[in-house]
Amino acid sequence: MGVPDTATSTSLSFNFDQMGELTKSIAIVAFLGGGLIPPAIAANKLMLGTILGQRAGGDDDSVAKVSTSASSVSPDIPNSKLLFARKPVKLADVVAIVGRIRDVQSVADWKNLPSAKSDNLVDPENPPMWLPRGMFKDNIRNAKFVGWPVDPSTGEVVGGIELKSEFEREVSKKSYPIPDVALDAVFDTWAWGSGIATPDKVDVQLRAWRSNNGFDLNKFASAAVAGRSVTGAAILTFITIQVMVYGCLFVAPFLRVFFDIDIGFGKLGECPSGMCTTIF
Repeated sequence: MGVPDTATSTSLSFNFDQMGELTKSIAIVAFLGGGLIPPAIAANKLMLGTILGQRAGGDDDSVAKVSTSASSVSPDIPNSKLLFARKPVKLADVVAIVGRIRDVQSVADWKNLPSAKSDNLVDPENPPMWLPRGMFKDNIRNAKFVGWPVDPSTGEVVGGIELKSEFEREVSKKSYPIPDVALDAVFDTWAWGSGIATPDKVDVQLRAWRSNNGFDLNKFASAAVAGRSVTGAAILTFITIQVMVYGCLFVAPFLRVFFDIDIGFGKLGECPSGMCTTIF
């Protein structure tokens, strides 16, 4: 009889140990993370849509969608690119919205919102007044244009007299197609990424950048960016959580079992050689 090949035996033992550890890791991952993947895929699709400027919160199929600005030659509002909208937010479109808002009561009929008229209210005298994003868009598009706003610090018309002369006739028409990106920018100043608005938050924002016939464009732009940044922070948090979870359940065990590399992220999976190369 021949002498057993020690190298071959060691290799077979190593492979069996490796496959056993891999099988155990797969079983644990399937048990803990198997149901995580389908909803994670759906959530990431929604997240990608949000990054690309799609807003779903508060909208519904009955709300008209206007994707293209009729004032494409108008200048953008300050910091428009920081809003991560599908298209630049045009100043003439924002003026079309602000020119239809006098105060918090002109934004919605708060006492007659669906949330205020629902059954079995705990306090009917003080009902929840929640304005959905889509209803806000309909309200503004159907509102009357009351006038081109002025800069409260200078008294001059917002955007300059040339912008007013070129666009006032168009934006004041009831049929003017106010695009969603501009309406979303205004709505986010008080909703902060939410799909609903409440009268107290609307009032606080209007007092900050809209009073009488005045419109502080810079304060509005800052508020729009701040409101959008909440969504950005939520996206960053969601990505961080995914990195941690997938690192613990998938990436780190794979590297330990197949490459003897330990990058941290828990203890799932063992290095077959018993000696891991630690990265972190």
